[in-house]
Amino acid sequence: MKYASKVNQSLVYIFSLAVILSMLVLSSCGGGGGSTPPATEVTTNQLKANTWRISTVTVDGVDQTTLFAGMTLSFTATNYTTTNGKAVWPASGTWSFTDNTAKKIKRSDNLEVTIAEVSSTTLKLSLNWATGSLGTGRVESVAGNHVFSFVK
Repeated sequence: MKYASKVNQSLVYIFSLAVILSMLVLSSCGGGGGSTPPATEVTTNQLKANTWRISTVTVDGVDQTTLFAGMTLSFTATNYTTTNGKAVWPASGTWSFTDNTAKKIKRSDNLEVTIAEVSSTTLKLSLNWATGSLGTGRVESVAGNHVFSFVK
């Protein structure tokens, strides 16, 4: 009886040791995929990857693409530059995410811009522009909810 008890204890010890070693080996493998990069890093890389060309612009649902014909938008990690952005998009400025979700940016003029969509080929941004000015000698802009769709 004593012999059987010692054998059982030894088996339990060996089994426990095998389980612990297996867990250590599996946890050190890392799964090969590595950790997922933060949303801010992914979105920043997508924004920086292209010079974005305007596709369409709507203001309160009305097509205003002709006001921004030829517009381009480029990003670095902290800056942006535009051509033909009118008053709505200054020629250059800085930007940063408002939080870790990477869904909104704040420009250096304190305007918040929502990133509705970003991929390797498309970018869709929306913002609320409060000032309207149309006329001779002025920079053209239309007040309202702007949606800018860009392509690479």
